[in-house]
Amino acid sequence: MKKDNEAIFIERINKINPLILEGLKEKKEFSFRINRHKASLEAIDELRKEGFNPKRVEWSEWVYTLPMEDRKKITKTKTYTANKIYIQNLSSIISALALDVKEDDWVLDLAAAPGGKSLIFSEIARKVSAVEPDKGRFFRMKRNFKEHGAKNIQTYNKDGRFVYKATGEMFDRVFLDAPCSSEAHIDFNEGITWWNLKRVRRFAKLQKELIISAFEALKPGGEMIFATCTFSPEENEESVDFLLKKYENAEIMDVKLPIENIQNGLTKWEDKEFHPDVSKSVRILPKDAYSGFFFAKIKKN
Repeated sequence: MKKDNEAIFIERINKINPLILEGLKEKKEFSFRINRHKASLEAIDELRKEGFNPKRVEWSEWVYTLPMEDRKKITKTKTYTANKIYIQNLSSIISALALDVKEDDWVLDLAAAPGGKSLIFSEIARKVSAVEPDKGRFFRMKRNFKEHGAKNIQTYNKDGRFVYKATGEMFDRVFLDAPCSSEAHIDFNEGITWWNLKRVRRFAKLQKELIISAFEALKPGGEMIFATCTFSPEENEESVDFLLKKYENAEIMDVKLPIENIQNGLTKWEDKEFHPDVSKSVRILPKDAYSGFFFAKIKKN
């Protein structure tokens, strides 16, 4: 009897980590951060006056969580409509901070829409280049940057796979949150309607083209992050393994995150074995305000 997509998905996830399924079924909190282009820590006092009780995360004074039932309500506050805060998932925020951007850096965000990570980089870096191929998403992203007061972001409506051909080794830091099968966004209440293995394989192919472009655009001595919001090793560890085997000067860096809901990258999946350094990559397990995420930090020697 042929298995349906839901059975295949659950079987695969259980091989990676059964805790993922538990996390996908409970979404108790959401997170936001203060937009430092337009606000200070006083934004939290404003929210408290409007009846909210934000809880600060341990690893940043700029990042907070609230119960999921407050998510719609907060979008009607003066603080939100003045773009003083930005709703963004904790996994997305912590991965952007892991790039460790410095004041003099020029950062490339290679698949940037809707632009939340570019906005984080723009609060610190000298300059950010944000690339997005889809025209609709590109113009929404541009509007997002303008509304949130970021003046040091250049935007490009280009296919990220070919950016390196125009730039060469130009950027101090590169972030690639690659298009993926979006398994972290599966809602079991709605059922697994759009996921299948064909989709996983299609994105895995695209990611290998994008990771080459990201690495080629990076300066020697520079650092990049390859990330996805999916669980499939074909789209995660396999892409990192592909880069390591293609470039002798690619080095996976150790990442120490101040959270417990993480798992090291796999070095084996089904009939495949990956480079041992792939174990330095990180899979963030969905829990509370953290959605499922994967990333690897890579240095160009």
